[in-house]
Amino acid sequence: MNKAETIAGQIDALAALRAEKEQVKARINVSGQEIGKITQQILSPVPAATSGIVGIGSLVSNGIAVYQGIRLGTRILRSVLSIFHRRK
Repeated sequence: MNKAETIAGQIDALAALRAEKEQVKARINVSGQEIGKITQQILSPVPAATSGIVGIGSLVSNGIAVYQGIRLGTRILRSVLSIFHRRK
């Protein structure tokens, strides 16, 4: 094998490596786009049911949940404040 054949073989090997590198980059890009789509589907909000009785029920349910949250918060706040405001 002479020097020219060795250099030509190395150039072919480098070209093959570059082509494989481009293919890997393309696959990574496609995978990244698919992961982005899946993430978007997972994190997208659930469509609200605002029609008819279901929408009214949802509003009532949310209202009750907010009321109970405020009520529980005030109870906890009172009990915590009573611990710090005890007089001796």
